[in-house]
Amino acid sequence: MLFNSPEFMTLLLLTVALYYALPSLRLPLLAVASMLFYAVSGPGFLVLFLVVSWISYRLAREFATARGKALFILALVLNIANLILFKYSLFMTQNVERLLGIQWPVIDQLISQLILPLGISFYTFQLISYLVDVRQQRISPCRNFLLFWVYMSFFAKLVAGPIMRGQELLPQLAKVQQHRFSLPEFKYGVYLIILGLSKKLLIADNLAAYVETLFTPAALTNGAQSWAAAYLYTFQLYFDFSAYSDMAVGVGYLFGVKLVQNFVTPYVSANITEFWKRWHISLSKWIQDYIYIPLGGSRKGTLRQYVNLFLAMGISGLWHGAAWTFVAWGLLHGALLVGHKLYLDIKKRLLPQSLGESLGYRLLCVAVFFHIICITWVFFRAGSLTLAVAMTKSMLNPATLGQLSGFTMYFGLVLGLYLLHLIEHFCRKNEGKLADLWHRVVPAPLRGMSYTLLICVLLLAVKTQATGFIYFRF
Repeated sequence: MLFNSPEFMTLLLLTVALYYALPSLRLPLLAVASMLFYAVSGPGFLVLFLVVSWISYRLAREFATARGKALFILALVLNIANLILFKYSLFMTQNVERLLGIQWPVIDQLISQLILPLGISFYTFQLISYLVDVRQQRISPCRNFLLFWVYMSFFAKLVAGPIMRGQELLPQLAKVQQHRFSLPEFKYGVYLIILGLSKKLLIADNLAAYVETLFTPAALTNGAQSWAAAYLYTFQLYFDFSAYSDMAVGVGYLFGVKLVQNFVTPYVSANITEFWKRWHISLSKWIQDYIYIPLGGSRKGTLRQYVNLFLAMGISGLWHGAAWTFVAWGLLHGALLVGHKLYLDIKKRLLPQSLGESLGYRLLCVAVFFHIICITWVFFRAGSLTLAVAMTKSMLNPATLGQLSGFTMYFGLVLGLYLLHLIEHFCRKNEGKLADLWHRVVPAPLRGMSYTLLICVLLLAVKTQATGFIYFRF
């Protein structure tokens, strides 16, 4: 069930109405609504999700016993094996076959029939974080499966995050019966839902057609087309994923539940470290806390730190998809993180400190880094490493960059999209002041007309067949 579909809006309105009408039944209501939301993808997937969640819940309650370590390992193996089976088994089998020069047609046929359960990557990472946090006594094991199930399956964040920690969400859900309706919070939730729908329906979905047209074999030799494709996909991906995240946070606010914000205008970043503090924030923190730091982080010397960065980002790439393009994308980000740390070390020793404080220097860094990120997104989007490498070569080949005929419109569109991103950055930084100014300066009737007009535009933009979000496939 897609956030931008009439079916979801119907489910949401009905759930919100019952949530406030029946406060004593709020937790069961959220559980049932989440099950209905997920069951649309397939009843079998819902059963699988329930079983994996139940086993993890039961095992976590025993971590403090003498068998705790063994049960913890069992729980981790169960969740990782579940993810590998459905997401990576075909990828692994095909690569083993290529490596050994053999074929297993029966096994290939069986594995190819497996369908990837919706949101499995997200709920697996959330389960792992819960298991680790309980084992390390950061949180106490949940003793109420209904509460735990809502923590895992809350439909606002189920299929594409944010990835919520137990200490962030469980205490909120435990108090939903005491939650009192807050008009400011409710209005803010509606605002975020409308903002997300606007990003998805008016921007991301319209960019999708251009991106599909530009990512063609012709881009292999035309640097201008490759850059146009990379630029537009860069913005399509952002507006699509941040649209979902805005809507997820907005839906949470309708129920008085605060989910973490996943994006903070990432394309104003001056370097890769800042980028990962602004892009898919819940995933970057998860990778840091549950992979990078356990590997040793920066505690075991510079060389080991660099290796850990490559490993962590390689796993991050593989988490996105069972393809070498995603692994390459992750390793590129690992290389950028290592390169940035080396640059900071050189800059600290050789360049004046005042250089890093100047506006001109930051603007230059933002411009250069934005283009680097666009290149990395080629690997994220391309159907093969061959295509990704060929497009990257054409983007970096001065001889092909002058072939602008037919692509000037796209570059004008890119400038408009970046300006829109800057406006969003300004609005995010001054959200409270702008909201206050809007209510003080604009008369209520005019505000109402503006809201009505925007809703009408969104209704006209809704397609008979809703377009899925890009991150739903992960």
